[in-house]
Parts: sequence; C-alpha cells; structure tokens
Amino acid sequence: MAIEFDTKKGAEKFSNFLHKASDAGKNAMVAVQESATAMSEKAKQDSYLRRVKKYNPLFPDVYTSDCFNLPNMIVIVDDAVRRGIDVCEGAIGWLSNQNGMEILYLYDEAINIRNLQFIPSATCDAIYYVDSFDRNRYIRTDCIFSKAHEERLAELKHVAHSLGAKFCSIEISETSHTVNRFSKKIALTEKSAATKCSESAESTSSYQDSSQRSGRITVEFEGRNEPRKPKLKWFAHDDNIKRLIEMRCKGDNTIKSETLELAGASSATMSQKTAYAIDGAISKMGFKASASMENQAITENTSKLIFCIEF
Repeated sequence: MAIEFDTKKGAEKFSNFLHKASDAGKNAMVAVQESATAMSEKAKQDSYLRRVKKYNPLFPDVYTSDCFNLPNMIVIVDDAVRRGIDVCEGAIGWLSNQNGMEILYLYDEAINIRNLQFIPSATCDAIYYVDSFDRNRYIRTDCIFSKAHEERLAELKHVAHSLGAKFCSIEISETSHTVNRFSKKIALTEKSAATKCSESAESTSSYQDSSQRSGRITVEFEGRNEPRKPKLKWFAHDDNIKRLIEMRCKGDNTIKSETLELAGASSATMSQKTAYAIDGAISKMGFKASASMENQAITENTSKLIFCIEF
C-alpha cells in the first residue's frame, strides 16, 4: 500500500510553526524589554524617593496650608545652597530635626509667603525662635533674652503710667551664671565567689561661676487720679502686679505707694529645659552661639526686679 505525502500542507504547517515561534520570540523580547523598562523606572523612582527623604524639601502648597504647623525654630538660608538639586526645585526650604527639635530652613526669598515677623529683620544664616506670646513672631536667638528684658521694663513703665503714677523706679539685680557640662564614664567592678561583673556608669556634673550685675531706671510722670487697667503680657500672671492694679483701680482707700520685688522666674522667657534644647540644636547645626541660652535662662530665673511706684 503506497503512502502519499501532501508536501504543500506540510510546508504550510511548518511555515505556521515558524511564524508562531517568531511571534513567541518577539513577545518574549517585548516582555523582557518591558520588564527591563519597568525595573529601570522603579530604580529611578526609588532613587528619587531616597533623595526626597534625604533633602526633605518643603513646597509652598504645604507651607501655606492650614494643616502645616510651623516649627519653633527657623533658620534663614540662601536658596543657592540647594540650587540644582532636582527634588528641591520649586521648594521654599526644607525641614530637619536636630537634637529632637524640628527646624525649618527657610529660603530668604520666601520669608514673605506667610505673615511672619522676624525680629530683628530676617537675614541669611540667622537662627530665630518663636515668641511664646505670638506664633507668627520669631526672635533671633542671640536677642531673645535682651528683647524680653526690654519688654518687661517697658511693661512696668506702662503699668505705672496707666495707673496714674507720679514716679516709678525699676531696680535690676541679677546673678550671671556659667554652666559647664561634662560626662565621665566610671568603671564599676563587683566581685563575688561565683561571679565577677563589670559595668560602666556615666556621670554628668556642672559648675557655676557667678558675678552680680545691677542697675536702676527712674521715670517721672504728671500723674492723674483716673487710673486705667493696663494690658499685661509678661506680668499677666504675676499676683503682685495684679494686686497692685486692683488696689489702685478700686477707688476706695487708694494706694499711695508700693515697692514690689518681682522674681525673674515669674516672668521667665523660657524654661531652662527649652534653653538647653535650643543650645543642643544650634550646636548640632554647626553654628557657634555667642552666649549659652541655658546660662541666660538660669541668670534670668535668679534675677529680681525691684519695682517702686508712687501716686
């Protein structure tokens, strides 16, 4: 029995096989290319996200949103410091954290985007800390305590004027302190019949040097018999000042004179803990402060204002 082969059909089948194999190869090549492209894009995206995390840029839409809480510390910087970095294009600065304190590095060209007041005026490479009475007011760190002292003196003079005083004097008495911190590791060894163990403990000590400083300010007024309640800021919670105002404004058996000793701690600019945190952040940033904030906080807390007033 003879077997006949259809060569035409065989050729067609072989051709179809080759086309299918070619298509499969092309599809595999496309899949490989797409996979490589996807991997390349993912690598680019991961690299971009790493740079975003590293530089942590802050953009205007976030900065001006109601949800954004301004950090307590702002450093004014030139935008040139990060010019040319792709993830920082269009940013108004960046956020950082130093010694546990959040810090906004704000470009000098962006200081007017929000209604912030810088005292003295904003300058590059200057550090500002928020005013405890006004979240939109920032004071340069090397001026904080002197500015607060000036405001307290002005407020006492305002109290005297509002209450109709003829004379007032403010005597300043303070002790200047210097705190030196150091840490020392001490090896502790404990022996027993069965064991011998060693531990190390860290000891922190501080020393204080002090010197007295004092001064006196006197003011004379025309005086009047119609006292007005002054608006208070620094002495709003000082019982001595509040009682003085109450006695003067009562109208019956009006007070003629008073001498008050006002402790610095009752109107402190900031706590010693906050001052120490600011010192640490400034040090971590690589800035050198002209004076220790902690030392100034201690000096202020131990100071006294002797307020004499006559009507």
